Amino acid sequence: MRLGTLMALFIILVCNVGCPSPLVLNTMGPAASSSPVAFNHSGGGQGESFWIAKYDDVIAATLRAGETLSLEVKEKKLEKGQALFRFYDAKKARIDLFIERRSVTMTSIKFDVGWFGSVALGRLLARQIIDELNESDSFLEDWTN
Repeated sequence: MRLGTLMALFIILVCNVGCPSPLVLNTMGPAASSSPVAFNHSGGGQGESFWIAKYDDVIAATLRAGETLSLEVKEKKLEKGQALFRFYDAKKARIDLFIERRSVTMTSIKFDVGWFGSVALGRLLARQIIDELNESDSFLEDWTN
């Protein structure tokens, strides 16, 4: 019985080597603490966020953010109420954004950098989208107070 328990513990530890804790990965909150944005890191290089901003404004801010960071848009699908963007940097690191209208005043973005992609790239792009929305005064709520 003890041998089985030790083996199970060993397998769990081996599978988690190098994986940072969810607390470390969930640092996007402080990046957006003065903006009406909520983030959740769901693991596997994926995260989800909700924005108190209109869908069209988030789409425009996302494109400007990609431009500011010199990311190449490899795929762009715009449909009614949802969009998919696939960005690449100069070293071919990929980030996918699935943007969806959730209500008239709320938009969600799902980030995906893949299992081996850089979560930091997702954080940087999210910060830049926030900056773009702030500069265009597109947030519908002011959380700076």
